[in-house]
Amino acid sequence: MNESNPTAHDWLKRMSADDQSLVTMICFPPAGGGMMGFWPWIAPLRGRANVYGASLPGRDQRLREEPARALAALAAPLAEAVAALADRPLLVFGHSFGALVAYEIVHRLFAEGRAAPERVHFLASGRVAPHLPSRAPRVSHLAPREVVFRVAELHGNIPVALLEQPDYVAMIGRALQADLFINETYSWAERPPLPCPVTAVGGVGDPVVSEAELDGWERHAGGGFERRLVDGDHFYFRPATGQRTLMEIVSACCEKLAATTQ
Repeated sequence: MNESNPTAHDWLKRMSADDQSLVTMICFPPAGGGMMGFWPWIAPLRGRANVYGASLPGRDQRLREEPARALAALAAPLAEAVAALADRPLLVFGHSFGALVAYEIVHRLFAEGRAAPERVHFLASGRVAPHLPSRAPRVSHLAPREVVFRVAELHGNIPVALLEQPDYVAMIGRALQADLFINETYSWAERPPLPCPVTAVGGVGDPVVSEAELDGWERHAGGGFERRLVDGDHFYFRPATGQRTLMEIVSACCEKLAATTQ
């Protein structure tokens, strides 16, 4: 793999050109994922949020880089990049593995005094609270190809046509394995709750995150907590109805954040 020295500019990519929006939304993908999954959100959020996607090594424009296998290797540069956007209210969204990365980044922002609590809202999607052990099967010890097929079997989130393409499986496999290694080896360190509001969202039929495990995020919400359940599984926002519900939740968060600028 090619070596590179990414700057803060490389870690977040602006996906929408909406200068009328008062809120910046930063999205962190699930394990193995990239920015492509957030493209459908741009249109429904127009006028509400400027959308940025996390650009992680081993995918998207950084495909030739080696994926990170340590959370600090992601959280430190991403926190720098997010802090550079804190001149506007921030809605930080992460799904599954992305929720863990997002949590660590938001924690860093407040620990370093780089964001005002009333101007940040954290939306954790599809992941147990960080102090709780995950019930998801441990698979990161497997070969990348096997990791892809095990995850596809568990969640049904990868089309069969793509699983039949060896190049695709190899490409997604190494990023997926690395992300899941971080997720599976994570150990929460005792720390104060985040001083901002936290919303936890999950699918009613999620096999690896229960309603009670979503409620566990309340422990980390020093600025107020809400839990929302959406019809669907772990990837509840993939169907049109689930995406519409999530966009309604996001829009409500944006409205509250926008009010802080008045």
